[in-house]
Formats: sequence, structure tokens, C-alpha cells
Amino acid sequence: MDDFQQQINVWSDWQGLQTNALAFEPVLQKIYASENEPYKTPEPVADQFAARFTIGPTEIAIFPPSAVMAETRAYYQAERFGLTRMARLKLGAPRLLHAGFVFDKYQFYYVIYRPLQGITLTEFCATAKPLAKSTLGRQIGTMLTQLNTEVATFGPESQPVDDWQVLGNDFAAEREAWLAQHPVTPNQFVHGNLTGDNLIVTSGELGLQRFSTAHQAAKQTELVPLIFDAFNGDAELLTGFKATYLTSDLATDLMLGLLLRADGPQRIQALLPAQTVTLAALQQKIATLLS
Repeated sequence: MDDFQQQINVWSDWQGLQTNALAFEPVLQKIYASENEPYKTPEPVADQFAARFTIGPTEIAIFPPSAVMAETRAYYQAERFGLTRMARLKLGAPRLLHAGFVFDKYQFYYVIYRPLQGITLTEFCATAKPLAKSTLGRQIGTMLTQLNTEVATFGPESQPVDDWQVLGNDFAAEREAWLAQHPVTPNQFVHGNLTGDNLIVTSGELGLQRFSTAHQAAKQTELVPLIFDAFNGDAELLTGFKATYLTSDLATDLMLGLLLRADGPQRIQALLPAQTVTLAALQQKIATLLS
């Protein structure tokens, strides 16, 4: 008899089970017994993709079955590789303990790690003084300079790019011509989701978590969620970041990031609402945001 009793036929089935500790508990007990890890009552942790649970001092990420996510093994490998790479670079991240898969009603890939102890960047910035935020921005710049370097193939394939024609045929042509003049390195390590919830401020260092979205891409794409979402207009964070992030032209890099990302059209429309989108208008907007 299978330990996992729930039916997962479509993605919405998985979403409905992601935080259901009761449904996963028999499988969790089996995994922890096989890895000789002490088992405690699981507490769900919100995540957009994996089913994550805190169990004592550890955390486990269980990845969806291939029936509802064909590339689930690639996402598992991305999480494992990201944690391993952070440790090799001596950068702050959860400490990988175990990784593997379990056969049950479905084949579940899993990663067990010791999570970072701290608060999210978003929580930190709500009460931090300007100098503390500037210092943190400097640490983020240093970390990304080390992290976003060339790597061998790993993780899920890049998402298809949205239709750039939605911004007008003229802009689509402008974009192609501009990108041709600004070549990038496409095989760099990119975390993929640098939001204020995935950057962790600990007592001793800055840390980064949640690596299932990591993939190969141009490092410029990493700047978009970092500056627009994680920094969210915070001048002190941005000032500190600019002081240590290794680039000859941050504005050009951010422009490249927007023009290369799958969600580029959506983000550009949000930056330039209710107006004709041109490269010149986008460049001016970026320059203003970074000034």
C-alpha cells in the first residue's frame, strides 16, 4: 500500500496539496528514516513550486511528480546544484544535507537542508537604518558578482520569451537591433527569483535561498527582480549595490535584463504605462530609477 494517498492529476491538484502536512507526513517519515534524520512534526512553508516543510532544525523540499510537471527533475537538480555551488563559493545559503528520490504512488524528488536563520530582506528594510541598508546593498553587490559567473549546463530550460509585438512592431524591431549591438554571455548562473523574500539577513552574513528556479542565462536578467522587486525603490540599498556590483554600465545591464527576460514585455508595460513604448523612453526611465 502506498504511503501517499492523494491523487495528483493536474497542476491545481498539486497546488492544493503543497502545504498539506497531513497528506505528506507518511512520505516524510519514510524519507527521514531512510536518511537517518530525526523526525519531528512537519510545518508547511509557502513556496510557489515545491512542497516545503520545516522538520525540527531541517527543511525539506519535495518536488511535484512528472505527471504534472515534466521538468520536475531539472528543478530538483537546480535546487541541489544551487546549494552545492553556494557552499563551494563560500556564500551564505542553506546547508545541503541530503538529496534523492522516493518511489511511492508517485516518484518524488526531494532535497533536505538546514535553513538559514534570519529575516528576509523585506522584513529587514522595514525597520533598518539607512547605513545598515546601504551596507547590505554592498554585500548583495559583492555576492552577485561572485555568483553570476559561467557554469556548465544545468536546471530547467529557459522560459519562452513573451511576444514582443505586444509593445508594437517598431519597438520589437528596435529591440532586435539594440540586442545585436550588445552581446551577452548566455551561460551564467542565475538564481532566477531574487525577491525580498529569498534574500535572507542573518546575524553574520547575507544569505540566499530557494534555488529551484536557478538556470543558465545572461547575468543581466538577474538584475530585474533584484532592483524592481527586492529593492523596490529603496535608495540606500541601490546606492550600496552600485558601489560593489562589478559592471561598466548598470543602466545598460538593466536594459539588457528587461529585453532578454521572458516577462520583459509585461515589466516594460508596467514601467511605461499608458504611453508609446520606445527604447529611448525605456532608457530614460531606467536612468531616472538608477539616479
